[in-house]
Amino acid sequence: MDLHQTSALVESCIKQLNVDPVTCRGQNPGQWSIIYKGSTVWIDVFQNTQNQSWYFQVMSPLLAVPDKNQESFFQNALEINHILYGCAICKKDAWTYVMSLREAAGLDQNEVSATFDRVAFYSNDYQGKLKFKFEGSWLPKPATPTEGGKVDGPSQK
Repeated sequence: MDLHQTSALVESCIKQLNVDPVTCRGQNPGQWSIIYKGSTVWIDVFQNTQNQSWYFQVMSPLLAVPDKNQESFFQNALEINHILYGCAICKKDAWTYVMSLREAAGLDQNEVSATFDRVAFYSNDYQGKLKFKFEGSWLPKPATPTEGGKVDGPSQK
């Protein structure tokens, strides 16, 4: 699957949420941002230039890495990873995210929709469970430059 085919699946799923996918598009083709199930969710379709394969990624900011008790924080994240389906908690710079990443080949509408659901649910659920346990981890994530779609709440700018 290429950018056009995968984007069509993503936009169809966004439409099923009663959101106009045009309002969710990012600055570049293959990027969307929505608020879903109480979570900011970013969707990316991109090509790996080394192997020319297309990838489908859905991620949601979870928590900032706390200044204190980092070892315990990361141990909690690793233990949570063990029970997640098709997703993982990952770290980039000073933030953690719930992320799902896979090749776009063979992707279908049901999997795109299920991935949206899982990432949004896990992000909202584990943010609530972890943010009070780890002081300093609940700082608001800087918003993306796009408006984003609004399924169940205002855009988090």
